[in-house]
Amino acid sequence: MKISNRLSMAVILLSATFAMAAQSSAQNAAAPPKQTTAAAQQPSAQNAAAPAKQTAPSTKQTLVPKTQAEYDAYKAAAAQTDPAKMEAAATDFAQKFPDSDLRPFLFQQAMGMYQQADNQEKSLEMARVVLKYDPSNAVALLTAAQLLAERTTDNDLDKNERLAEAKTDAQSALQNAGSIAQPANMSPEQFAGAIAQLRGTAHEVLGTVAFKKLDYTTAINEYKAAAELEKEHTEAVVWLRLSIAYDKSNDFNSALDAAKKAIAASEPNSSVRKLAEQEKSRLDRLVPATVQPASK
Repeated sequence: MKISNRLSMAVILLSATFAMAAQSSAQNAAAPPKQTTAAAQQPSAQNAAAPAKQTAPSTKQTLVPKTQAEYDAYKAAAAQTDPAKMEAAATDFAQKFPDSDLRPFLFQQAMGMYQQADNQEKSLEMARVVLKYDPSNAVALLTAAQLLAERTTDNDLDKNERLAEAKTDAQSALQNAGSIAQPANMSPEQFAGAIAQLRGTAHEVLGTVAFKKLDYTTAINEYKAAAELEKEHTEAVVWLRLSIAYDKSNDFNSALDAAKKAIAASEPNSSVRKLAEQEKSRLDRLVPATVQPASK
């Protein structure tokens, strides 16, 4: 039974939200203090102090532009609205300022743009660039993890390597979720919900990795963990895969319950709905035969 590749809306929205917040924070709060001409020509211990460190919304990494030129270049790059131009601007910025703390945020912005344009290959490429500069970036870790898990097939010669990378990235995303600072444009409730979605999606990835490796026990545990975190936001494909994992484990009652939830969460006439209905039809025939009356 084939399930189409897809990128979770949670990943897309989280990436876009945190990338925009990072951009706003850097532009509004991270600029080096402007100095007078005299001070610039004769810096002293007082007027040459480093700019105050600001907490980035995507992680607890600090934004520290070292010069006004670096900050101006960052603002110009971050103003791009086309993903390809954003990537080019980020690459040019990274080459001109190879020690800048702002590099990962530009590439994260490009990653989010490519996601919104449904260019998954470029999204993965940008996520890997972000992680080169910021290995603990939970949003980039999660983006890379889900893209790898969803896009890996049995026909890929490097299937095991791709799934191993997805698993490692998802586990790292879970470990680093606590390092994400609340963006100023999100309420505490919204932020808590976003983090729950991030953690839930990470468990989804771990479930999908296990599912594709035919480890159905682990898949069941991870998908259940995802559903507990995502609650009503759990996507239909998660319920469908959970149903199949239960089915493969001969737990037909649990499989039927998950299939019903997949149907309820899916769009009419969607591929997931059709697959879920097929699974339910199969299970409807099996469950009565497996339920025995309690012995007296």
